[in-house]
Amino acid sequence: MTDFMSDDFMLTSKTARKLYTAVADLPIFDYHCHLNPQEIFDDRKFFNLTELWLEGDHYKWRVMREAGVDERLITGDAPARDKFFAFASVLPEFIGNPVYHWAHMELKKYFGIVKPLSADTAAEIWDETLAAMADGSYSARRLIETSGVKAVVTTDDPLDDLDKHEKLAAAKLPFAVLPCFRCDNVVNIDKDGFADYVHRLADKTGRKINCVDDLLAALAERLDVFKAHGAVAADCSFTDFRGGLLTPAAADCALRKKMKGRGISADESAEYSFRVLVGLARLFAERGMVMQIHTGVLRNRNSVLFGRLGADCGIDSVANTPDVEAAGRFFDTVEKEGGMPKTIVYTLNSSAYYPLATMLGNFAGGSRGKLQLGAAWWFMDHRDGIREQLRIFAATGGLGYFNGMLTDSRSFVSYARHDYFRRVLCSLLAKWAEAGEYPNDDSLVRLAQNVSYFNAAGFFSAGDEKL
Repeated sequence: MTDFMSDDFMLTSKTARKLYTAVADLPIFDYHCHLNPQEIFDDRKFFNLTELWLEGDHYKWRVMREAGVDERLITGDAPARDKFFAFASVLPEFIGNPVYHWAHMELKKYFGIVKPLSADTAAEIWDETLAAMADGSYSARRLIETSGVKAVVTTDDPLDDLDKHEKLAAAKLPFAVLPCFRCDNVVNIDKDGFADYVHRLADKTGRKINCVDDLLAALAERLDVFKAHGAVAADCSFTDFRGGLLTPAAADCALRKKMKGRGISADESAEYSFRVLVGLARLFAERGMVMQIHTGVLRNRNSVLFGRLGADCGIDSVANTPDVEAAGRFFDTVEKEGGMPKTIVYTLNSSAYYPLATMLGNFAGGSRGKLQLGAAWWFMDHRDGIREQLRIFAATGGLGYFNGMLTDSRSFVSYARHDYFRRVLCSLLAKWAEAGEYPNDDSLVRLAQNVSYFNAAGFFSAGDEKL
């Protein structure tokens, strides 16, 4: 029997433990997260677990809501101690949920606490962690540094001034904080406030925007600002691939109608998004930037909570299988109009892994692992979801080129998720090696190390480390 949260947690064999030893202390390249650059610049200090854990973690909020916890104890004005006790009291019911694993891994990694969190232990753990944080040593910068993070890629709107990134770069921290060009607000024409956003983009760049080409010229200007501030990646999220069935003129028509406050058809909306994405992909390729696409998510499904709390409050869910045929039209059009940039496509719907991975493979070439099925993301970043993504990535391409885990979090202690991923990876690779499917030698170790860190560092052009 293995002890609770032992050092061998999720490591299923001697070979798995050997591999894990080789990757456990590697740096982290955090290529997609939602950490607040203002908090990093201010070096925000955390003084209790509610601040550190519960303030913006919608994973934990969903757990608490499922248990029937009153919203006042989740996102409301209840005292910090009461909120933590509410979370602690329900956590034991969530065996098999990654939140259960992550919470205990974070307690162990950052506080040296190895005991189950529950109503019975809440007071002891609260007091112990309160004492540890009392001196202000649990700060944003220190948590990033002590987690072994080499680079943090934040999520930033094209209209952001990036002044905090400029100041962070000047601070010469032991890790890089790089902006990411998040372009949802211009790709999703049906989003509330779209016309106002385009007007603001026009004002920001001093350009008139009357057609898609005008829009792309303004975005190119902002993209160059991001590039000058160290950006290595861009990102866009939408529910599904669509469009590419009408003419480019339909996209211009949709933009003009929307800017005049008129309605547009579903086909016009789809064509607009398609043409803007194609243009953006060309801009990313010209600048050597990685394009990340997040798809397969239904956002803000609970209109009551959305009206009260806004976005990112734990009311999103998995969408239907993405339209892989439409994805293929997009990739093919980009290829014909200048070539695909380095691209990672994430989907929340795991049933799309196989078809999407095979479609991405049609456009491979030019650099190692140029187009990739993204890491198990959001609702899929549990043990079984990670294993499934790794298996399908391996079965349809070259697992040795995979960029590994992303953090995708607003929490400064979520770096325990990289340890979680590395343990799952090592156990899967060990299983294959022990079955005689791969040499159980140094090549296996190098593969595990590359997937854990070196591939991402090279893919995002943030370093020349390579094994």
